[in-house]
Amino acid sequence: MTPTIQIIFASLSGRNRAIAMHLQAHLAAHAQTLVTEISQADAFTVPQADAVILVSYTYHDGELPDEALDFYEDLATVDLQGTYFAVCGSSSTRHVHYGRAVDRLAQRLAAQHGVAVAPILKIDGAPSDADRQRLAALAAQVLTTLDSGN
Repeated sequence: MTPTIQIIFASLSGRNRAIAMHLQAHLAAHAQTLVTEISQADAFTVPQADAVILVSYTYHDGELPDEALDFYEDLATVDLQGTYFAVCGSSSTRHVHYGRAVDRLAQRLAAQHGVAVAPILKIDGAPSDADRQRLAALAAQVLTTLDSGN
């Protein structure tokens, strides 16, 4: 059976949208993928997928993006038992709370009994070639986990 993976992103500058599309390119040959902007995503459908990858920027002083707030709040009432997840995103090391939004998203997914399949991946600014390789490795880890877990 082909696994399903939701890729949900928040992007202000376009970098995180590009990250989401890069992940989809690596996953599409091996899984059904659905890429959704976070303000259009429904947290209650996340458990229907075999895995979810959240991609977000960190706003201002370590805050979640405004467009992610409803999704984040809804996640607090969703049981993610058996749902694999990974979280990544572009931020800036110039900020005091570098990538804090991805930390908070990962914490929320874990608190709802989701299963992390890879460490949080933070990218400083626009993705470099090395960052794209790390994203490809994250995608591969998600697929490896799904292959061994299903």
